[in-house]
Amino acid sequence: MQQSSISEALSGARKRRWLGADPALWFVLIYFALQIIFVTFVSNGAGIDDAEQLAYAGSWQLGYGSSQQPLYNWIVSAATAVFGVNLFTLQLVKFGLLASMYASVYCGARLLGLGRWVAAAGALGIFLLPPIGWESQRALTHSVAGVAGCAWTFFCFAWHMKSKSWFSAVALGLAMAAALLGKLNATFFILALLVAGFSVSDYRRTLLSRTGLLTLFVLVAALAPVGLWMLEHSGHVTARSHKFAFDNSGSLLISRATGIGVMLLKTVLFSFVAVIFFAIAVWRNRADIIARSRAMGTGERFVVLLVSWSLGVVFVGIVISGATRIEDRWLQPVLFLLPLLLALLFSYHVRGDRGLRQIAFWSAVAALVIMPVLALNLSYGRAGKPPIGQLDYKSLYEQLREAGDFQVVVSEGPQIPGNLRLYDPNLVVAYPGMPGAASRIRPPVVVVSTGELSQGVLNLLAAAGISSSHAEVRRTTLHYVSQPDLTQDVSYIFVP
Repeated sequence: MQQSSISEALSGARKRRWLGADPALWFVLIYFALQIIFVTFVSNGAGIDDAEQLAYAGSWQLGYGSSQQPLYNWIVSAATAVFGVNLFTLQLVKFGLLASMYASVYCGARLLGLGRWVAAAGALGIFLLPPIGWESQRALTHSVAGVAGCAWTFFCFAWHMKSKSWFSAVALGLAMAAALLGKLNATFFILALLVAGFSVSDYRRTLLSRTGLLTLFVLVAALAPVGLWMLEHSGHVTARSHKFAFDNSGSLLISRATGIGVMLLKTVLFSFVAVIFFAIAVWRNRADIIARSRAMGTGERFVVLLVSWSLGVVFVGIVISGATRIEDRWLQPVLFLLPLLLALLFSYHVRGDRGLRQIAFWSAVAALVIMPVLALNLSYGRAGKPPIGQLDYKSLYEQLREAGDFQVVVSEGPQIPGNLRLYDPNLVVAYPGMPGAASRIRPPVVVVSTGELSQGVLNLLAAAGISSSHAEVRRTTLHYVSQPDLTQDVSYIFVP
């Protein structure tokens, strides 16, 4: 079989330029490019997740603690090496990954043979999933890397099933590794992808071929270094496993029933906005509803199986583990293709593309609405509580520099020291929970904390062999830049 390029696969016999002909792709690329500039402009400092990235920026490690995978940290470190440690770099990484995710869903759908407007509604419909369309833009980091890696895997799988080349086999292995190095819950998607792929005879033959073995080899080789690190530092990997509330009730049956109930509830909350918009489109186009008798195509069946098995794998995981707590953001790798499934089913039962065009348009409008709402949230927070990214970190940095000399910043978390690195990227950061935190501490040190100095910070100093018993505790008050009438007390000490 003669191999064709990706663009030829997308355009078919007409051999047109697919990027120039697909407004959905252009919208995604332009939208996230604008978000990079806009969010950088309205931001004063970094929130908790981004501050953690600032704290580690430039530090290349196989693991970073907090039970998180390292891919996002690696990308941030690479970006800061080029663009510097600043807010623009953080937004470039986040919105660049999000753009790649939306584009990968669109291109993957086209490679599987789905229609142009099915792919457009499926990709843009992700904006109608609040945990991705809203929350990923507002606050998340590692979850963004995980779901982006899953989208890359979806695209590379579709590409490999079409080209069956050695090159696409390598790309698929790397994409699967990226997903798993982005977020551990991507495991659910990878397992579902394999089960769904083996369930389709045409795809099964490709997966069992020599190129399939190459994909497996690349996957294992790419994961091996981090996998070995995880085995050696299992304490850091499982440090936050309590958040799943395993067997919280003490009863095997009650725990499983609770976990399944929570999963169903979170699935509904995750998807209800998208489902409502698709339902409205069905109602508006009810005159065009048809009963199709044709069988689904190979790519269409694969999408149905993939989303179904993704939920099925999570179900099995809950039954086995007894987890009773599930956050909606943890379902991102499982449900990010739900709009594509809804668009596919819509096209199967509603004649024409008008309804899909409406869904794509509404999704684009929702994305545009997110922009000003996100700016307000980043500036003023919610429920009268301003976001911590609005603290006057510049004033704090200037006060600390005037008060004493320091090269290391120790705190109870990454929030303050991460933001201080915006003004001095050479600062070294240490806080409890950071792998090897004590080894990073070398005088002169400043210890900073919101409120009073925490015992955990003092214990970390002691672990580094540094006594703070005679250090003078100093205090200052920081204003929120967006709301100067609100303040936050900060304590700090110097250890020369």
